[in-house]
Amino acid sequence: MLDDEQKKGLSKLPKTALVDFISDVQGMDKLLDKKIERLLLQSDKPKLVKKLTSTLKGLRRRRKVLNYWEYSDFVTELHYLADDVMSLHPELPKACLDLLELFMESIDSSLERVDDTKGDINDLYKSLTKSWLQVAATCYAHQKKTVALDEQDILSQAWSDKVKAMATDNDYGTKDNLLHNVDLLLAPAEIQALIEDYRYDYETLLTDAFSDDEPLAESIILQPMNANTFEKRRLETALIDLAWALSDIKTFEDIYLYLSSHRAFSQYEFDKLIRFLLKHQAFDVALRYLNADRIAEGNLNEVARLDWFIEIYRQQNNSALQLETLNAAFELDPTPTRFKQIMTMASPAEQASLRKKIYELAEQQQDIFTAIELWLEIEERARANQVAITRQEEFDNIQYTALTQWLKRLPDDTNLIRVVVYRSLLNDILENVRTLAYGHAARYYKHLVKLDAVISRSVDNYSSLNTHQEYSIALKEKHGKKYGFWERLEH
Repeated sequence: MLDDEQKKGLSKLPKTALVDFISDVQGMDKLLDKKIERLLLQSDKPKLVKKLTSTLKGLRRRRKVLNYWEYSDFVTELHYLADDVMSLHPELPKACLDLLELFMESIDSSLERVDDTKGDINDLYKSLTKSWLQVAATCYAHQKKTVALDEQDILSQAWSDKVKAMATDNDYGTKDNLLHNVDLLLAPAEIQALIEDYRYDYETLLTDAFSDDEPLAESIILQPMNANTFEKRRLETALIDLAWALSDIKTFEDIYLYLSSHRAFSQYEFDKLIRFLLKHQAFDVALRYLNADRIAEGNLNEVARLDWFIEIYRQQNNSALQLETLNAAFELDPTPTRFKQIMTMASPAEQASLRKKIYELAEQQQDIFTAIELWLEIEERARANQVAITRQEEFDNIQYTALTQWLKRLPDDTNLIRVVVYRSLLNDILENVRTLAYGHAARYYKHLVKLDAVISRSVDNYSSLNTHQEYSIALKEKHGKKYGFWERLEH
């Protein structure tokens, strides 16, 4: 994606330069060719709508399973389509809305064709839901201007019913943000009416599902996960999301208390309540819930509770209580993030004491990520490197996505740690003969080559770790016949 400065630079180019560039790249990439084709249709909106309709109907019918290396191109294609559809708004809102709904209907096909572990496709479809609300609001506003006053209620009910139907049709969770953001489309009175509808459905479900002589709260908690349980959870989530969209503290609190009277809330649901209250700066109400007996007794996570106190004190600019609570949370969960927060607020004497404590904590950490990060926070890179080398076998038991994400978080000048992690990733692919991932393995090896150019010039060199040359020789001896991997290194 271009940043604003780059876009500004493009806008200064003569039109002929852009035309020549587009002409040159046309034919180099199928996805880009489709994008150029739809771009040329921008001057003929009816043809563009027809083309997008055909493409989206085809998307819904596709069944071919994609390989992992095709994932990125497919995500790019979906983003191109979303941009082209939204280019019709606000000029042609009805056509845009119809295309968005057609696009959203393809969710089953898209997610069944490819492994979406990274979640990019799911995120794209979630963004379509928010776009739908924005475009629907434009359509609704236009309709209000053309409908007689005595028919306004009918129009309002029609849109409310449509929202409710869409929220129910949510097997893949891509419409989780629909009711949460429904204030983009519906007025407060309409949201309140929806809350009453869902509350009626909820009470009807409870009445039908449980006998009068059974303790209601206990029966709900102990009930196995069946169709009624899922429907109850769906209605509870809908009520909370609608109360959030209404932005009324009393309504949100009433809904929370109403639902929690039937069962104990989870940490996630409690966090949602506190997040809402802080968003509207209802600090006293939030503190009342955080200090409630059942919370203080440990029914909800104590560290999470302290973190909420820290956030409240931060927003209230109460640095003394914030630091005091940070220290209490750090005692229970000594993360590098908390250490960094405390160090920025503590006095020099407190900082010295804390650094001494970090030495002890870093030595005791079972989690290798936390151990290394704690050493790095106190600028003990040599110790962090040694932990990575001494405990390198532990990386073999960590999922590759966790390792690659962690690599992105590592600060500069952590070359030895990166070598250990890249070797672990590479070894895993070759040891388990993951032929489809040989492209990734080749990329990891090339990272190791680049790191070697820096490490071999450093004073410490590879420390107690095998040099890159030694590692490469051992790799060739053990996996020399995996020709698919070695061929990829040549490209």
